[in-house]
Amino acid sequence: MVALVFLFQKSYAQQTLPLDSVLNRIERTHPALKAPDARIREFDTYATGAVSLPPPQVSGGFWMTPYNPKMWSEGMGAFMLSAEQMFPNRKMQEAEGRYMASMSGMQVAEKGVMRNMFFAEAKTAFYNWQVLKMKIAVLEESKNLLRLMVASAKERYKFNREKLGSIYKAEAELADLDRMQAMYAGEIRQQKAMLEALMQFPTDADFEVDTTAFWSSWKELPLLPDTSRIAARSDIQAVKINLLTARLEQDFNRSKLKPEFGIRYDHMFAFGGTPWQFSLMGMVTVPIAPWANKDIKAKIEGIDYRLAAFEWEKSALANQIRGALADRLVMMQTLQNQIERYDNDIVPNQRKRFQSTLLAYEQNTD
Repeated sequence: MVALVFLFQKSYAQQTLPLDSVLNRIERTHPALKAPDARIREFDTYATGAVSLPPPQVSGGFWMTPYNPKMWSEGMGAFMLSAEQMFPNRKMQEAEGRYMASMSGMQVAEKGVMRNMFFAEAKTAFYNWQVLKMKIAVLEESKNLLRLMVASAKERYKFNREKLGSIYKAEAELADLDRMQAMYAGEIRQQKAMLEALMQFPTDADFEVDTTAFWSSWKELPLLPDTSRIAARSDIQAVKINLLTARLEQDFNRSKLKPEFGIRYDHMFAFGGTPWQFSLMGMVTVPIAPWANKDIKAKIEGIDYRLAAFEWEKSALANQIRGALADRLVMMQTLQNQIERYDNDIVPNQRKRFQSTLLAYEQNTD
């Protein structure tokens, strides 16, 4: 039972992770992707409270009352209770609600940008790990061949059919392959540390990347880059959300130029048997007064410049992406051409050269 438990724990610890599992765990556990969710809920909550009434104002005190209390009995003065309620412009509150709701959309877009950055780092580390393991495997094959050649050379040296310097040279090459393997193993630990940090794994986590599902080569690459999906990129969407938020903020400031209404009720308890009195008044703000809306008009005009800046930023980012796509496509086409030349010409010829050299070595002619 102890042995079975040990084997179960070991098999559970040494898990092999495909790329999809790595990316899914990053999206679920990375703290930098959790903070935008909280901010999204924050702005959504603000938006739900945008449509509301301001608190009523209640006051009480003496109204038109003489300083001499003896005159109160003669009917002069009163005690007044007042209540006042303002009714803000509903369109202004709705504009504020849309503006606050758009702030959460900006957090969604920024989260998408951050997620793609983490995914790019994870993919780079994942594929680097795969390549490094393949390099180590190739070096192990070379080491096995060199060990065979060293053993054969030592036997041939006993019969004066091999030079001692050749044996030392082969052993030095074998040691150099060990050095290269150790260097690649260190680079694998670096890639593992990066994935551990991205996936929020403990530093002593024992896992491997899936090397069975290696990427497939592109047999037919397009002549021109496909730019149809640039508008769907998260960074472009973030700029569009900034544009929308700025326009909604501008609409909110425009709504401040509309009047607000209110009502005020006063009740007076008159002294000296005088009949009670009341006052009922309506109120309206006058934001069209030039001395009252100067700051609002300045904000509206300033947002126009911000909108122009966002448009230029979106165009510059789209041009940068198109240039990067064209550069990557040319690089991929060049690499694909080189791969085809290696597969069709270089590697087969080198394999034949190696086989002929090995045959000559076996026949003691090289």
